[in-house]
Amino acid sequence: MLKMAVLGDKETSLLFLSMGLEVFICPRPEEGASVLQEAFRKGYGIIFVAESIARECMNVIEGLSEKKVFPIITIIPDSTQRFPQVAEARLRSLIRRAIGMELPD
Repeated sequence: MLKMAVLGDKETSLLFLSMGLEVFICPRPEEGASVLQEAFRKGYGIIFVAESIARECMNVIEGLSEKKVFPIITIIPDSTQRFPQVAEARLRSLIRRAIGMELPD
């Protein structure tokens, strides 16, 4: 069974805590990279990352995703809803890598 974790702000993370997922609360987005690497070292199979956090650590997300199949890192909307384009950019990157070309807008 895959262990799942959520990395995000307090408001976003508490929703997932009630569902039994491990939660890493990151009060400042710039701390996201180190917290994400900690979750990676702990062996989580799926890591959900709030958009505001992901925006600050996309290089780490891309790096971890290229090394191994797991963890699966998924970007989710957060309570701030300030950076909705982050999840879309990540999805475009995955599609480009999978099919070898950019999708038209």
